[in-house]
Amino acid sequence: MSWLVITTDVACSLIALFLLILSLYTLTAMRAKGIRRSLWVPILVSSIFFLLGSIFGILENLVNITEELETLHHVSWLIGLGILTYGVYTYFQMVRKAA
Repeated sequence: MSWLVITTDVACSLIALFLLILSLYTLTAMRAKGIRRSLWVPILVSSIFFLLGSIFGILENLVNITEELETLHHVSWLIGLGILTYGVYTYFQMVRKAA
């Protein structure tokens, strides 16, 4: 069972890492074109928290300090999801005002 959980956490961390790299490249390209406000800053920050949560999940299954790492795992994902939700809501408000 724990190998399945570790595999899932590794997959989530790879996706979060890809999202982090993609967000950095997108923000760099947008800054070069003069676009300042975007959804990509919250995506970048939330991907950092998702990556940290996945790393904590992997460590949780490999180390015996499970309670503290499990708490960090879930809190990190909760913060990441909250930041992502805020970014999507802000972007929604900008689109609604533009229409």
